[in-house]
Amino acid sequence: MKLPLKVQLISNGQSEGRGIGVYEQNLIKALENKNQVTFVKSNPDLIHYAFFDLFKPTLKIDPQIPTIVTIHDLTPLVMANRYPKGLRGILNLFRQWLTLSKSSAIITDSECSKKDIQKYFWIPENKIFVTPLATNDLYKTKVTDRQKEQIKKKYNIPDHFILTVAASPNPNKNLPSLAEVTERIGIPLVIVGRGMNQKFTMPVHPELIDLVRLGVYQHLIRLDNVPNEELLVFYKLASVYAQASLYEGFGIPLLEAMTAECPVVSSRSSSLPEVYGSETITFNPKSLKSMEKAFKKFFKLTASQKEEYIKKNSERSKDFSWSKTADATISVYKNLYEKF
Repeated sequence: MKLPLKVQLISNGQSEGRGIGVYEQNLIKALENKNQVTFVKSNPDLIHYAFFDLFKPTLKIDPQIPTIVTIHDLTPLVMANRYPKGLRGILNLFRQWLTLSKSSAIITDSECSKKDIQKYFWIPENKIFVTPLATNDLYKTKVTDRQKEQIKKKYNIPDHFILTVAASPNPNKNLPSLAEVTERIGIPLVIVGRGMNQKFTMPVHPELIDLVRLGVYQHLIRLDNVPNEELLVFYKLASVYAQASLYEGFGIPLLEAMTAECPVVSSRSSSLPEVYGSETITFNPKSLKSMEKAFKKFFKLTASQKEEYIKKNSERSKDFSWSKTADATISVYKNLYEKF
């Protein structure tokens, strides 16, 4: 096999800094470091769509060139009742599915997403490859007491709070349930994410209903677009990080918290058990009682127990790296190129 392989990586050009943007930026850098791939804009050996839009006709498959598509998750299909599609969306979904079925291989973030792709798109198991994600090395760095005080002052953050990070207020994040439980136990909840303070008019779009529901709670601190450098400090300040999701294709914020040595309490749904450690305190995200019980269990830990708890999750976070993601991706490239 000739190396390096010439790969045309097609980006969606969005979500810079979080989500899909993080995947694309870090994957490209990690692949370049391996010296087995070179990125080109024409005459490639392989084409890799680094994103997949369910409801927009973004895919084009050239039958003469092996084509790989990354699908991070199928949240709008798994939670179809909370993500209305409309006629145009349904038609585009059908078109995307037809084109996807002609692709050479699919890359996804977790075994959970792999099963969903098989279930909803009828894609053969041997065409789907799992390449787990990782976090930015930034979250491994230390912060000073001065940095902590600056962030507390800038955002008016209390000494004791629960933190959650959501790319958006979408229904899968389960934010109203988390807000309800944190109110019950009397601890402020800091929610960091894009669009958390956006204005809306009634009737609100179904995907934003949870944003409306959050409006009844007075103990919330909602922050939009916090830079990663500051988010690191939030992880260091938080009493605990909470991942309350009903569904996730992977769960990068959970891994970020673990990497930053912030204790975590997590939903045990979808892909999240593939990320957190075996001894993590977890809950059923559909049960407020289960969630409340998990937080109370965490806050009963002694200082030494908490230290050991953080250490174990920090060690677990080291199982993930962009280098490993790149190795797994290159393996898919080589396997596909040899067989095409």
